[in-house]
Amino acid sequence: MELFYNLKKNSFLILIKTTILAVFFFLIYLFLLFAVTMNVELSSNLNEASNKELFALTDTLTEPDAFYNFRQSKESLTTVKSFYEKLNTNETINFISSFDQPLQIEDFKGKIEFNEAYGTDMEIIGNYIDPMTKKEVFDAKCFQVSKKFFDHYKLETENDALFPWDDINIDNHTLPILLGSNYKNSYSVGETIKGSFYLKPFDFKIIGFLKENTSVFYKNDLNKYLDDYIIIPYPEKLSNVSDENKEFVGILYFAMLNGDVIINQNKGLDYLTKQLSNIAKETGFYDYTLLGVPTFTLQYNRMYELIHYNKTLLISILLCLTICLLAIVHFLTYRMYLHRRIRYYLSYANGDSIKQLNTLIVLDVTVGNVLLLVIFVIFYFLFPIQVSLFFLNIVAGIILFSMLDIGLMKHFLNKDIRSSFNDFY
Repeated sequence: MELFYNLKKNSFLILIKTTILAVFFFLIYLFLLFAVTMNVELSSNLNEASNKELFALTDTLTEPDAFYNFRQSKESLTTVKSFYEKLNTNETINFISSFDQPLQIEDFKGKIEFNEAYGTDMEIIGNYIDPMTKKEVFDAKCFQVSKKFFDHYKLETENDALFPWDDINIDNHTLPILLGSNYKNSYSVGETIKGSFYLKPFDFKIIGFLKENTSVFYKNDLNKYLDDYIIIPYPEKLSNVSDENKEFVGILYFAMLNGDVIINQNKGLDYLTKQLSNIAKETGFYDYTLLGVPTFTLQYNRMYELIHYNKTLLISILLCLTICLLAIVHFLTYRMYLHRRIRYYLSYANGDSIKQLNTLIVLDVTVGNVLLLVIFVIFYFLFPIQVSLFFLNIVAGIILFSMLDIGLMKHFLNKDIRSSFNDFY
């Protein structure tokens, strides 16, 4: 009966107050989530990146004829192979190789957003007949990565799938691939996709999916998102150049050679130049150059500063919201108290003890606690959450809500008791 009368008097106020508190605690949850995530980034990736210098390594064979003629010589291609191997295994510099180049996929089941031209100024062409293979294909976005690149950016998959780096062999006609998270509605783990990679036919076996919103630094793009990409692994062990494979490896090895070299800031460009010069002398490959990428360090430092600024701004906003919230809660709780005031007066007038009155107050505020819990449970099932933080938010929210309500109600009651409920005489 008490519950019925309380709801009759205060249902609207309880709903408004609980909704405001729920929104406030959700904001705290989002702030905690942001703070935890950013602290991890600041303590690892960003701090580490801010102390690094990155330079792009590329070949100098920019003329089509010079590039073609170079690839006709097995001896010349062998120098590229040796140069890459020496660079990739060098322990004093970190060479991370990546390249975006579309794959020609047969019987493609994905969306048009996966097309290489999507989001660019190029004309989007869906399925078309390849003039060389005479098969219908689709140009799908593809990102090729080396093991060092994969490890450097700590790329993660949803099923903890990893490339079998030591077993990848480009002489085979099967390659393992990872798909961006947006592919989950089109393909599944274990499926095989047929297509061609640098004009060579392959069966691409899907071993997993990247986690949602996976991004990397690529060609001055601080966050190149890979959700719409097929990920191809570069082999750790390169095949010898032969007459049969030189057309394919001639393109592949040069693609692998175009990557980024990362060194500590205290070593500098002179150190890197000397290292590359030594590798060139050992392998006989001199057709390379370095492109400085100061934006790498600059952008990471700007992001570092921006995160700190936003964190301070969010704390200031949260403090302002807290002050406003306390004022609103004080007002709404007082209105709720006034609606129940006559009940407390009658109980006091009938000789109930202060302890009994406090028990009545606790029962009255329980309605708001239960409603807040229901809202939290609905949110839990409707939205992706981080369980530990969310659980902390539920406990903290309900405890603080209860303490705030009970504290204010007891304050109003004690004030009236001291005045012996004079308004009722």
